[in-house]
Parts: sequence; structure tokens; C-alpha cells
Amino acid sequence: MASRINVALLFGGRSGEHDVSRASGAYIMDSLRDSSRYHLLPVGITREGSWYAYSGPSEAMRDGSWLEEGPVYPAWLVPDTDKPYLFVNRKGQTVSYQLDCVFPALHGPNGEDGTVQGLLELAGIPFVGCGMTASALAMDKAFANALFEQQGIPHTPWRVLDLDDWQAGGPALAEEALEGLRYPLFVKPARGGSSLGISRLDRPDELPAALTQAFTYDRKVVIEQGVRGRELEIAALGDYRNPLLSPVGEIVPDRAFYDYDSKYQEESTSQLLIPARLEEGQELEIRKLALEAWRALDCYGMARIDFFLADDGQIFLNEINTIPGFVRISMYPRLMRAAGYTDAGLLEKLIELALERKPLE
Repeated sequence: MASRINVALLFGGRSGEHDVSRASGAYIMDSLRDSSRYHLLPVGITREGSWYAYSGPSEAMRDGSWLEEGPVYPAWLVPDTDKPYLFVNRKGQTVSYQLDCVFPALHGPNGEDGTVQGLLELAGIPFVGCGMTASALAMDKAFANALFEQQGIPHTPWRVLDLDDWQAGGPALAEEALEGLRYPLFVKPARGGSSLGISRLDRPDELPAALTQAFTYDRKVVIEQGVRGRELEIAALGDYRNPLLSPVGEIVPDRAFYDYDSKYQEESTSQLLIPARLEEGQELEIRKLALEAWRALDCYGMARIDFFLADDGQIFLNEINTIPGFVRISMYPRLMRAAGYTDAGLLEKLIELALERKPLE
């Protein structure tokens, strides 16, 4: 019998999305629990950045008690291609596990933004999802928007503000930033995720408070013109050029916009409609733009690609999420179920893609 594939599962992390990253890790653990192909090695990362090998139940990952309940032991990776191991200090003795793959279930900064991906590329360890460059570009909405514009992919009008410039320029800079934009507007941390720190603006006097909130998450903020219409999403799974695209899904939010609680709270009453009710031409255009956006960022493995369908029929790309949420109500696994994948089958395919990717020369 062939030996099982060792997969280090990273969860938690230092970002504001620590809680949902734990929940995603628990989902992955539960979905692969009965697999005879994989040996999961869960590694929790605390909010302060400490790494611990964890071998307790998934429920403690969800409720945040994993660190206290344990068992946990200090763990680390090294950026050395001769040492593709997970090192674990068990009561003073260092044990090493040779890694075949890493699954980073880390949302937001310090996990989804290319930092962990860069470490794994240095170490020569295969990993699930986009590489360092694609992860960093997708995470930074200012860079991604500029690249999409350069590629001719339609996006709503937007502006970017830096914290130092804002503090120096104040109201005059705000007035300049808003020039030519129509309300409603959305103020977002440039390198945030899961709708944390995002505000909707309906009047100019709401901007200072929105910027103050966004700047608590990032020193760079994006202001985007809102779209009156529908929110659509599509899941992508595959290689650099020709990923499988799921059916298009539609989000019907239960509040002003699809925020953090709508995405991750079980009591959310937001509706997720798969497939979305679209005209054939609209669906074909969304699928075409999704493929163009995937290729523009050089994505690999997985991504959720979000769109707006305006009331006047225009289609706009919103953003690409390279480590989408993996909880029961998350759109990415739900879209892939509609594409014919079971939860376990989806995760196995992602690991297979990680193992098939050629390392950087």
C-alpha cells in the first residue's frame, strides 16, 4: 500500500480574518478526515504569529479553544530546499515530518498576500493555491485594479489614498479623490479581505469616518464607485491557462452590502442562488472575463472571481479572492458542488494541482 501524502494544514494567522481562517481549517480537516490518501498535519498560527502543531478536535479550531485544549507543540518551517519538513518540538525533542504539500487556509494579510507562498517557494514545498506574485497582486486592490484596467477588463471607477497623504492633505485631498465619482461609494482597505473595514458612503460627510475605519486595517485605501445591480460570483479551479469555471452564482445580501457577517455567520439570511438567472450572453461574457482576470494575475489552483451586473446591463469585475472561505455557507465550495465536486473531491483536486505544479527554476 502506498504511503499517505503528508499535508500541513495552516490555519489561524495574524490577520483580522483569524477566526474565519480557523473555521476554514476545521472544514478542510473534517472534509478529509476519512481519506486514506492524506495525512493531515494541522498547524495553528496565533494572532501574534506563533506556530503550533495541533492534534485535537476540529471543533476547538472553530470556537478558538484549540490553543488551550491542545495538544499543541511549537512548530516551524525553514526556507531551505534541503529541509522540506515540518519541525515540531515535542517536550524538548525535535521531530520532523517530511512534507509533500502545504494547504494554507489563511485569509487576509500574512497568509493570502504572498508572504507564506514566498516562504514555501523558497523551501521548494508544493502548496495549494496561487503563487506568491498572483497572491500579492490579487490581495492589493489598487495593484489589481490597475492591472485589470491595463488588460481592458471592465472595472468600476476607483481611487487610491495613502495614509500619509491623507493626514497631510485632509479635506482637500478627499474632495479631489471623490471628484468624478458617483454615490454610493465604497471605501476599502487596499489589502484587506472578507469585507473587514469596508464602508458604504451615500454622502460626502461620511468619508472621514469611513477612511478612519479603513486606515485601521491598512495604510492604503481604495475608494470605488458602487454599482446598482446584482452581485455575481464564479469559482475557478485548475492550471494557469485553462481552469474549470463553475456555474455563475448570485448573492442576494440581507443588508446594504455583502459584509463579513453575511459571509460567515450561520444566522445570515443572505441568499446564494446557483445558478444565477442570467441571459445566455451575460453568462458567456462573465465566463470570458473571469478567464481573462485569472490569466491576467497568473492564478493557479483556486480563486473566487466576483462581478457586478449593473441594472443597465453592464458587467464589471469586482475582485479576485485567491483563498476563498471554506465554511459550510461559503460560495466557493457551494459553486464547486454545482460543478460536480464533493467537498472532499474538491480538496483532493486542489492538493493534486499543488503536486502537479512545476517548481520555480
